[in-house]
Amino acid sequence: MENLIIEARKVAKRFGGVAALDGADFQCPRGKIVGLLGENGSGKTTLSRILAGYYRQSSGTVLYRGKAVSFASPREAIRSGIGMVHQNFSLVPDMTVWENIYLGVEPLRRWGMINDRQIKRDLQLHLRRLCPWIRPEQKVASLPPAGLQLVEIVKAFSRSPAFLILDEPTSSLERQQVESLFSLMKEMKQSGMSMVFISHRIQEVEQICDSIAVLRNGSTAGTVDLSGGRAAEYGTIVRLITGNKEVLPGAKREAKKDRPVFLQAWDISDARTLHHVSLTIHEGEIVGLAGLQGQGQEELIMSLAGFRGLTSGRIELRSVPVPAWSARQAVAAGIFVVPGNRQTEGLFMDRPAFFNVTFPQATLPRSPIIISNKKEQEVSSHLVADMSIKVSSLCTPVTSLSGGNAQKVVVSKWMPLNPKLLLMADPAKGIDVQSKAELYQIIVGLAERGTSFLLYASDLRELVACCDRILILYEGSIVEVVDNVNLDEETLLSKCMHRRVIRQPEPT
Repeated sequence: MENLIIEARKVAKRFGGVAALDGADFQCPRGKIVGLLGENGSGKTTLSRILAGYYRQSSGTVLYRGKAVSFASPREAIRSGIGMVHQNFSLVPDMTVWENIYLGVEPLRRWGMINDRQIKRDLQLHLRRLCPWIRPEQKVASLPPAGLQLVEIVKAFSRSPAFLILDEPTSSLERQQVESLFSLMKEMKQSGMSMVFISHRIQEVEQICDSIAVLRNGSTAGTVDLSGGRAAEYGTIVRLITGNKEVLPGAKREAKKDRPVFLQAWDISDARTLHHVSLTIHEGEIVGLAGLQGQGQEELIMSLAGFRGLTSGRIELRSVPVPAWSARQAVAAGIFVVPGNRQTEGLFMDRPAFFNVTFPQATLPRSPIIISNKKEQEVSSHLVADMSIKVSSLCTPVTSLSGGNAQKVVVSKWMPLNPKLLLMADPAKGIDVQSKAELYQIIVGLAERGTSFLLYASDLRELVACCDRILILYEGSIVEVVDNVNLDEETLLSKCMHRRVIRQPEPT
């Protein structure tokens, strides 16, 4: 048997009457990287938090360096050499980068004073590897999502743990940043560090991991060996995760250009990111936005939603020019946003599911001042059923929903308003493959009934699976328009990485 740094044997964890883990097994050899996969709610985070000292198991055994352990706190696990990069950031916004990274482990001078000079010198070495553009004195609150993620990663690696859990560390990163992280992980592996890599991006797991463990319904569904450069069958991994074959909807190939035009943007620019963008969206068409992260995809979505001011260009709705584009006009035209961050932009996290589903209706000009809970629950119950949202009660706070079901709530709240165009910023980010398939089946179904979509997805496979046309963005400009006919992910990626800016296409 391989020399294991950590092992879980028949570990179970119950929260009240709910079993989050039900006899899960897990092994991580010394100096290896193990991928941990599974749907939202499969038990990945619960197992990770047990290993890192945040929870104690209800039953079963955890062995660390060959000895049974049950950590009383994360601090105790850290002292034992276990670290964790959290999916939900554990940073203090009002503190600086260096204060966050060294919080609780500050090196001291004589007389107990913090040695901030040593901290900043050492920190520069860590930041240089992953994010040289971040300054130690910078307030964390000023950083973009990718910066927050990188600070969280630097914080974990700077403490030189023997065993490190990385929970969705790449979800906010650009491709180059992912490659830098993987380079660091490989270097740390060579030095003897053991790691668990949790991600919904199966391609990344195959790229960086030595093996894969899959959880399903709180139990171990199976493992896949990737050692020696062995390639895993994508379908095999998906079947382990879901228990059946993934069914992402196939791209619709019937022509949409014959349908009426809903929206046209002509030569629009903003003050910082977008440069002379022109595009056309037909009724019932799913238009994809592709490009390396940070090329203007989300800025374009928010500009078309009226939340970012335009410095030039014009927008037409059904061939009628709109003189001054605003969020009010977008909503009046049936244009709504599904934002990229559902926790901070898409949901009221402390409110029940029925409130989140029905809230937009209460903001309509002619809506009654007071809407009864009975009416809200009646409306939301139909939407929950139509969208196949799995929730034990309509009064359940959305914080208790899985990522996939929470994302369905974000989409479902617009359905009673008869959306004409949905602007979607990476709607399937951070949700499992089964929920992803269900979400895209909903999107395709709405498109068949006439709703148009402008869809940005960081996973190019999603764009290939359901878009009619795909716009390639580079440095805030559309550099190519691709009809999704016989298109594959590799071809689309090569177009996204193309550095030469092609002539700006006219709306088509």
